[in-house]
Amino acid sequence: MLINRFRRFVLFVVFVTRLGGSTRFPNDSLARSEREVKYLIFPQGSNVQLVYCLTMSTYTKPQGMFTIGVTAGLAWELPHRNTVPYRKPAEVYHRRSRRELYRKVELMLKTQARDGKACILKAICKAAKRRREDVGKGSFVEEILHAIFT
Repeated sequence: MLINRFRRFVLFVVFVTRLGGSTRFPNDSLARSEREVKYLIFPQGSNVQLVYCLTMSTYTKPQGMFTIGVTAGLAWELPHRNTVPYRKPAEVYHRRSRRELYRKVELMLKTQARDGKACILKAICKAAKRRREDVGKGSFVEEILHAIFT
């Protein structure tokens, strides 16, 4: 019994030393190696959507004859390139995206039979005239519009 335990112990020690000796690490230096930068990109045209739907059935005879539904949705475009175009400072990028937003709002207002460009310019002027003391004290919609147009 004692001999069996001794044999097992010897086999265990041989196995561990063999395992420990066979492990080699090719990079023994303490310097950290450069890692490849990885990007999360998607096929062009991909987007993520957040949709909220509320459907209510009315209490009428026959049951469920009238249904009321409300739907709201948001969509964000996902990145399809692993680089930022033009490598400009973030300020320039945000200015460009704001310009694109103004164009889209202008088109939306034109579909409502309004002068989109005049409305946008008026909103920018109103946001610029707002006093610093008033910022943060308006309604939720006022603060969102102030953030968009300043």
